Amino acid sequence: MLVLLRPLILNFMPKKIDRLLFAMLLAAIFNTHAHADSQDSVTFSVGLGAMHDSNLFRQSNGNEQSDTLTTAAFTLGFNKTWGLQRIRANATLIDYSYQENDYLSYQARNYDAAWNWAFTPRLYGLLSLEQVEQQNSFVDYSASTPAQRKNVRRTENQRFSLEWEATGGWRALGGLSRVSQTNSQRFLEQSSYDLNNLEFGGRYVWPGGNYLQVLRKRGEGEYKERRLIGFAEVPAPFNSQIDTGFRQDETEFKLYLPLTGKSTVNARLAWLERRHEHFSDRDYAATIGRLDYAWQPSGKLSLIAALRRDIAAFQNFASSYYLSDGMSLQPAWQISARTALRFKYDWEKRRYEGGISPGLPERRDTLRAVRLSLDWMPADWGSLSLALQQDRRNSNQDNWDFKANSLSLNAQFVF
Repeated sequence: MLVLLRPLILNFMPKKIDRLLFAMLLAAIFNTHAHADSQDSVTFSVGLGAMHDSNLFRQSNGNEQSDTLTTAAFTLGFNKTWGLQRIRANATLIDYSYQENDYLSYQARNYDAAWNWAFTPRLYGLLSLEQVEQQNSFVDYSASTPAQRKNVRRTENQRFSLEWEATGGWRALGGLSRVSQTNSQRFLEQSSYDLNNLEFGGRYVWPGGNYLQVLRKRGEGEYKERRLIGFAEVPAPFNSQIDTGFRQDETEFKLYLPLTGKSTVNARLAWLERRHEHFSDRDYAATIGRLDYAWQPSGKLSLIAALRRDIAAFQNFASSYYLSDGMSLQPAWQISARTALRFKYDWEKRRYEGGISPGLPERRDTLRAVRLSLDWMPADWGSLSLALQQDRRNSNQDNWDFKANSLSLNAQFVF
C-alpha cells in the first residue's frame, strides 16, 4: 500500500523536500509515540492537498480553463500556559503548485501568534499578530495578460486589546489595531492599504454567559502606491478619483444569546462609514451585520444558519463599493466518532454602487456556492477530507456569468 501511495504523496510536495517528508510520514505511521498529544507545547503538522478546478479563472461559458492545484503545507506550532498567561504561535509554509498554469505557483509564508495576557484575574487582554499570503480570488480579480494573473495578497493584522471586569457583569473594553493589505500586482478595485484603528466600548455579561457589547472604532487609512491626481490636473469626468487616504468609523453592537441547551444565537449590527480625503464621490456608509444560529438537536446532527450584510470598497469608473446580502446553511452529520458528512450552501447578492461616471450601468451579481465534504480521522495524528464544490455567478452584465466545479482531497498529519 505504501508503495502505491508514495508517487501520489511525492507529487504534492516540493521536490527538494520530498524524500525527507516521506520518511517523516513513514515514521508517523509506524511509531505510535510520534503523534502529538493535547498537552504538547510544540507540534508539527504536514498537510497535503490536491484540487481540480474546471474553471480556474472564473470565465464565462466557452472561455473556461481547467487546472489542478497541489499544495504542501508545513506548520510548526507552540502553545504554553504559565499561571494567568498563555502564549500560542503557529508558522506555516505552503507550497502552491499549478499543473497547467505553472507561472501562478508560489510559496506562502503565514504565521499567527497571540499572548493572552493578564495583569490580574479582572484585568486582561490580547496581544496578537497574523500574516496570510494568498492569491487574489479570480471571482473579483481579472487580468488582461497571463503575466498579471499571479497576484498574491499579503494581509497583516496586529492587535492589542484589554478588558477590565469593573463590577458585577460590567466590562470595559479598549484596544489598538493595524491592518495592512498588500497586492503583488496592481489591483485598482481593491488597492493595497494600511488602516490603524482605535477602539473603546463596554460589555455586560449575564450569569448565564449571554452578553451584550457596544464597541466604537475610529480608523485612519492610507492607500499604498497611489499618486493623487486632482481635478486641476485631470478634470471630471475623465479623472479616476483615486484617493490616497480615508477615515473609517464604525459603531458595533454584539449579542450572544444561548436560547436552549441545544441552540445559540450570535448577532452583530454595525454602522460603517468611510470618508475619503480628496474625492467625496468615493465615500460610502451602510448598516451591516450578521446573524448566526447554531442548533445541535443530537450528538450527531448539527445545523448552522446565517444571514449577513456587508460592504466593501471596489473602485473603478462604474463603482466605488459593493453591498452584499447573503445567507448560508451548514448541516452536518457525525456518522461516527471519526467520520463526518458536511454540506454547505451559500447565496450572495451584490450591488455595485457609487459610480463616478454618469450613464454607466450598475452591476448586479448573484453568487452561489454548494459544497459537500466527507471528513475521516482514522487516528488522532491524521485526517482525510474529500470535497465536491460548485460555484456560480449570474450577472446583469455580459461576460460576467460563470460556473465552476471543483474536486479536492486533503490530508493532514500531526506529530
